[in-house]
Amino acid sequence: MKPIGRPVGITAEQTRAAVLAAASEEFSERGYTRSSIRRIAERAGLTSAAIYYHFPTKLACLEAVQNDALEVLRSYWDPIMARDGHIADRVAQLLKASALINREHPHMARISARSIIEDAAGHSEMSKVAGTVRGYTDEVYERLVSDALRRGELTTVASAQAIRDMISGLMLGLANVAALQQPPDQYAAAIDALGELLAGRLFILANRG
Repeated sequence: MKPIGRPVGITAEQTRAAVLAAASEEFSERGYTRSSIRRIAERAGLTSAAIYYHFPTKLACLEAVQNDALEVLRSYWDPIMARDGHIADRVAQLLKASALINREHPHMARISARSIIEDAAGHSEMSKVAGTVRGYTDEVYERLVSDALRRGELTTVASAQAIRDMISGLMLGLANVAALQQPPDQYAAAIDALGELLAGRLFILANRG
């Protein structure tokens, strides 16, 4: 297909959406550092100039992708956090919502996982962008634990910080499972198993030696 600028009859907003869809595929498959505006343009069937009209740099393009991802995540998680519930139930609901997100937006987990890895590898320009979604999830985990403490839902076996870190690690680990491009059903099954663990139904403790 010959690359074009904005097609006749297509709005700037529609062109932007097409660019972000192509960028999501590119970043999820190749990571930020190996991606390029040229390749994103090729995926979208546009010229590089058409991409630069909306996003002056590759980093700006990734930032827009991550901002869209944040809106998607909030649309699933905010309603859960707006309702009261035991911490174990809320975590299970967040996990199930994450499974739905992975099924309906399969590029999100891979982009986030790659961004974290590249950020950790010393790409300083990634810090702010990679933290877009991470900042929101950290706020959710903080609220989960603070609400649970206020309601007397936690024992004193572990500190609040340790519990927050545990929840964050669980979520991040499962996100990395999704990022490995495994079938969505396999990811959903892992989440179901974690839900059974939280409910105390996964392990038969009476058989411990």
